[in-house]
Amino acid sequence: MSVTHDVVIVGAGPAGATAAQVLAQKGVTVLLLDKAEFPRDKLCAGLLTWKAVDVLERVYGDTAEGLLASGVFDSASPGYRIRFRERTIASGEMFYPFHFTMRRVFDKHLLDRAVRSGAQARLGEAVTFVDPVTGVVRLAGGEAFRARYIIGADGVASVARRACPFDMAAWKHGMGGAMEFYLPYGDPRLAGAVHKDLRAPFPTVYAGFLRAGYGWVFPHKDKLAIGIGGHSLLHGKEFRGKFREFLDFLGLPRELADASKGHGLPYGNYLEKPWHGRVLLAGDAAGLVETLFGEGIYYALRSGELAGAAVADALTKGLDPTIPYGKGLKRDILPELVWSRKLRRVLYASQSWGFLPLLCFVRGGGRLLGEMVHGVRSYRLLLRRAKGPQESAWGGR
Repeated sequence: MSVTHDVVIVGAGPAGATAAQVLAQKGVTVLLLDKAEFPRDKLCAGLLTWKAVDVLERVYGDTAEGLLASGVFDSASPGYRIRFRERTIASGEMFYPFHFTMRRVFDKHLLDRAVRSGAQARLGEAVTFVDPVTGVVRLAGGEAFRARYIIGADGVASVARRACPFDMAAWKHGMGGAMEFYLPYGDPRLAGAVHKDLRAPFPTVYAGFLRAGYGWVFPHKDKLAIGIGGHSLLHGKEFRGKFREFLDFLGLPRELADASKGHGLPYGNYLEKPWHGRVLLAGDAAGLVETLFGEGIYYALRSGELAGAAVADALTKGLDPTIPYGKGLKRDILPELVWSRKLRRVLYASQSWGFLPLLCFVRGGGRLLGEMVHGVRSYRLLLRRAKGPQESAWGGR
């Protein structure tokens, strides 16, 4: 016999926890399911932009200052650098700092907040079956639950998505991949003749190593996140070799690439209508990852917020949840994915001409590009999207 809930959410990461937080605050009975016990490690560079912090403030009442004080954010930096291999294309400070977090800490914080708001959580048991028609969700041990709605937030290998009739060939065609590792600051391999970027207190991204991708060095409080990622169709068989080349550039031993872990990353295969039957998909499960830099945390948070609000309206007002969810995606998420992919195609195609196209783009955009990355401006022709955190300092534009 199945136990009935208003909503069952498959996946308790940022998208699932945020949907649960929105629903639980409205008195909806919510069950969160995840195959992992929390806290759990997850490969992720852990960078949050202003738009991501904006969702945290709106949904959870969290502030960047409070999250830094509590240790959920482990560091922050307004500085940045963009390189084309060794050449610096741009560097300076943003109007708002990047914040960094370790996902085992961040995701556990969000899950705890959702549970304190009234959501139930069952962890450490994998979901093996989802029926979009009846709303039945079954665990590996055989236990079943029935829901009026299901939110699939279970990542790139989503069981909920695979239960729906989406075009899997198109999904695979748009997949990306990444390899990454963390290196503590006390590691002796950082004591030698390594690249100066490894001692910088701000993030650096690198073009020129992949035809359709980039590398990164992101500083956390006590360690560096170092990785490389891009479009799998072009780079699937050469990721590890390109990662070795990138580590040669940084002055780090190649065996770090050989021992590093890889993971799939949506990189342009987003679903424009990520729903079927009783199922709505959010975050990586719907491919909602920005298609130039691969930013995923904001899109997970925002799509989780939108999905939760849409289902809450469906339950309380009798509305079709796909209508408000679709409107929210078309307003806040899909245009950014569409236009960042257009920009990616132009910039990556022009890399065969060297660093000059990227140099012209970055320096020509100036401060507006920083506002684009943080979400104050759109990837669509740098049009204004929102008021930023220092609006008065910009002369009220």
